[in-house]
Amino acid sequence: MSYGKLQEWALVAEIVGAIAVVVSLIYVGVGVRQNTAAILVSNHQSIVAMDIDRNTWYRDLEFAAAYELAIEDYTKLSPAQLRQFRTFVADTFNTWEYGFITHSRGMMDDTIWGGWDQYYRNELKRESYQWFWNSSKTGFSDDFRNNVDSIQADM
Repeated sequence: MSYGKLQEWALVAEIVGAIAVVVSLIYVGVGVRQNTAAILVSNHQSIVAMDIDRNTWYRDLEFAAAYELAIEDYTKLSPAQLRQFRTFVADTFNTWEYGFITHSRGMMDDTIWGGWDQYYRNELKRESYQWFWNSSKTGFSDDFRNNVDSIQADM
């Protein structure tokens, strides 16, 4: 084989190699995109599951009555009812924090997060939720705490 022919084959090999690299990058890009989509769906499913778990509390008629009382005037709750209500509201804020952190890291779609965030903002308008937040916010992450405090300041 002549030196010229060898150079031609080397050039062909370089072109084939470059095409293979481009195809590989496209394949990796598609895989990353699919993985990101799967993570977004999974995180949405997680927050829905957390909310469903929280909603099971309402199936207990005694808790449902205590919850309604807490919404009207949480100071009228018995110590046991108050403990139960605080636990329920803590679950609510934990779910909100999970969604906040997930969204802020780009792992929850804006349209999904918008609905959830608005729901929790509405809950925060309740006096009993504000009371819980003001007495318990140190148990939450700094970023989430700053976010909720800024929402509360704007109300």
